[in-house]
Amino acid sequence: MTPENAFLTVLEPIDGLKSKVYPVSALKNATAPFVFYVQRESDEGDDLDGQTGLQTATFELHCVAKSYAALVSLCGEIRSALQGMQGKTFGDLLIERVKVRQTSPDLYEREVKLLRRAYAFQLDYQGGVHNE
Repeated sequence: MTPENAFLTVLEPIDGLKSKVYPVSALKNATAPFVFYVQRESDEGDDLDGQTGLQTATFELHCVAKSYAALVSLCGEIRSALQGMQGKTFGDLLIERVKVRQTSPDLYEREVKLLRRAYAFQLDYQGGVHNE
């Protein structure tokens, strides 16, 4: 499983997001609420002995809703779902640490009359973990 697939498994069950979490940008004419994301970084940690096996993936998530109240509610559910990944296994990935931080003020997109909030989302994980 990829880090992307792991966070999709916790976001898509959120009310209104089924099949509405998009890579890179939202589909044309997508109806709110929805989320789009961009992967920013992917790296594996190392020390003096070489690579450690601890990998990091960083994403930028954009949460979009019709009203400010809906945006606040949606973002609360998303943060909770993402933070709930810490310490859990998704396929062969063990999520060691999750960091979620807001990276911009809430924005009103006048052209489409929707509100948007952006987050930086970082997963530190180990791959190749087997559940018994």
